[in-house]
Amino acid sequence: MEINTTKSNNNNAIMDFFIKTRSSGLLSLVNISSVIYITVLAFSYPHFAPVMKPWVVISQIIGVSIIIANLFVLHRTKNIPLAAGIMLFCMFAIHMVNITFAGGITPPHFAWIFLFPILAGGTMGWRGQLFFYIICLFGTIFYAIYPADAVTLAYQNSMGYTFFTRFMCLTIFFFIMMIYYFTLNEKMENLRKALDLANFESGLFLGVFNSKAQSVLLIDSKGCIVRANAKAHTSFGFPPDALLQLPISKLCHSGLEILNTSSTDNMPQETSGIETSITVNNGNTLWVEYSSLIIADENNEQHTLITLEDITTRKNHENELSYLAHYDHLTKLPNRLSIQEQLGEMITRAKQNNKKFAVVFFDLDKFKDINDIQGHQAGDMVLLAIASRLQENMRSGDLVARFGGDEFVILLNNVDTPTIVIELVKKFQSCISDVINDNGQEYFVGSSAGISFYPKDGMDADDLIRKADLAMYKAKANGRGTYEFYSTEHYDCVKRQIKVSHELKYAIERGELTLLFQPIYDIHDHICGAEALVRWKHDELGRVSPDEFIPISEDNGLIVSIGLWVLEESCRVLKKWHQMGFEHLVMSVNVSYRQINSDDMVNDTKRLLSAYHLAGKSLILELTERVFADDLDLVQFNIKQFAELGVNTAIDDFGVGYSSLSYLTKTDFSSIKIDRSFIKDIETNTSSRNLCAAIASMASSLGLSVTAEGVEKAEHLQILKEMNIDKYQGYLMSMPIAADEFEKLLLSKK
Repeated sequence: MEINTTKSNNNNAIMDFFIKTRSSGLLSLVNISSVIYITVLAFSYPHFAPVMKPWVVISQIIGVSIIIANLFVLHRTKNIPLAAGIMLFCMFAIHMVNITFAGGITPPHFAWIFLFPILAGGTMGWRGQLFFYIICLFGTIFYAIYPADAVTLAYQNSMGYTFFTRFMCLTIFFFIMMIYYFTLNEKMENLRKALDLANFESGLFLGVFNSKAQSVLLIDSKGCIVRANAKAHTSFGFPPDALLQLPISKLCHSGLEILNTSSTDNMPQETSGIETSITVNNGNTLWVEYSSLIIADENNEQHTLITLEDITTRKNHENELSYLAHYDHLTKLPNRLSIQEQLGEMITRAKQNNKKFAVVFFDLDKFKDINDIQGHQAGDMVLLAIASRLQENMRSGDLVARFGGDEFVILLNNVDTPTIVIELVKKFQSCISDVINDNGQEYFVGSSAGISFYPKDGMDADDLIRKADLAMYKAKANGRGTYEFYSTEHYDCVKRQIKVSHELKYAIERGELTLLFQPIYDIHDHICGAEALVRWKHDELGRVSPDEFIPISEDNGLIVSIGLWVLEESCRVLKKWHQMGFEHLVMSVNVSYRQINSDDMVNDTKRLLSAYHLAGKSLILELTERVFADDLDLVQFNIKQFAELGVNTAIDDFGVGYSSLSYLTKTDFSSIKIDRSFIKDIETNTSSRNLCAAIASMASSLGLSVTAEGVEKAEHLQILKEMNIDKYQGYLMSMPIAADEFEKLLLSKK
């Protein structure tokens, strides 16, 4: 293997050497060899001037002049075969003159004469040239051996001199012809490569042209189709070969007008990756991506090569993805991304026309309860109903979108005054609050709305939406079911709400929550129990009121973990009091509607009672009437499970919640707590006093005990005792106090 490689390398080296000698410089090997050849011919005649006839000298001068002129031709044209041909002809002519008129015509001279055309033709390649070189060399040697037959060949009777000069001329000429051969051979090799490349590209073009993936059309300068592949006929709805000579303008009904090359005013331009929608011959609408290339034929006539790829499937996918990106999959309303884009366009138009518009941010009230209690299927049904109602009540030119979850945004166009916005918002809130019926099940939801104005409240989409959202939070804080316009005060309020919501997540693990206990007294003024009240003190926010952080914790779901901590801490403290000898004490713990609607609440209560060895009757869970607005069946089921554990349940803040009292007869409550709002003016307000008396009477008839809270005056206590209220609590007896102070109070009463 090594030997073959070496031999190949040697052959390449020889060929490269001869090819490199073709250099067109004035000092190239071809030019130098030509001069040497003429010089040797001249020296072959020692007495050149007296022997040669004048016209022979002239012919030599002409030949040499032509060869020298050929050097400049070669330098200018870089055409080596032409220069070599001229040089060969001149050398042949000069040699003919010399051997004919100076040395005479003899048999060896005929060999020289026939050698030139053979070498000049080069038809037998360098091997043939070498063969004839050897034959001529043998002929010269032959006449050197037999000088008797070559008398006329020798000059001055010197055969050696003649042989040397002729041998040198022959060798130099052969060397020149080798250069000439390799130059032509290289050009032929390049030509073969060019032909092979042309064949390859032709095959490649045919492969592309006959592609089953793309339509390929060749259009002449008159705008007629001269070639079209099978895919083009299929895609455009034509039978085979029907497209040939068809004007490009008739290829399809619409979409490819730019490819009409028949008009001089619309000269074809090269294009790449242009996408357009077209209507083809059979009426189908397709999306295609086309590219065009201007090419010239053998007559230099311009043609346009067009490739078209059917991208309808891809476009359909893109449109589907775009729809999914811009529209809510459930309600089919524009989504957050779409509303921001639309809002940006509205801002642009409003700037141009000096108009105003409003952004209204709606958030559904009590929707999370439906999701948590009835399930997400019911929640989706409610969202669909709300979306439909908003669209039905929307003005022409306005836009409604689902911003996310239970949030909707409505863009009100061309509204100049708050009065118009208020009327529209009330209309929307009214249609939202109407009962939603689904297979006999009724759902009630309300809405809180925040409003921002362009350009007063903001100049960009994000700012307007953010400020409408802030105003909505303010509306929720004011009792829900209302609306608010954005103001700078909203920002500070919502900023604090966000801060409270965030910091509340870490309140338990940081040990920031504490419990205070308000004593509960019986009618004999004995302490019979306590109500556990949670308090929060934050390093930065300071003391945060339960009225502030409890609603926030209910909204963000943290009330579940906070409620569990309160329950466990209450059980721990109660166990300690029992161990101190106050086994009769009962602990009242407030439970959120989110807790009572969870199976975990029952399991957690059972676990804590067992862990602290407490009887179920030592625990009272206080529930607000809020729980009856949701799933009454689930509430009844959980309360029944608490009853099986011996745990009593009480209705807290009775009288300020839902007006229906039917749940009292359907649920096994043990007691009722009269809200403080009825106690505070009981000594002066006859209605309050009569209402408290009615509650006490009703509770007695139902077998429920009654606890009055908010007792702050002696008059309050006296009136409540006259009504035979079972228990009472309030600032008159004691404020909420820490566990250690409560223990001191217990010991002082012992």
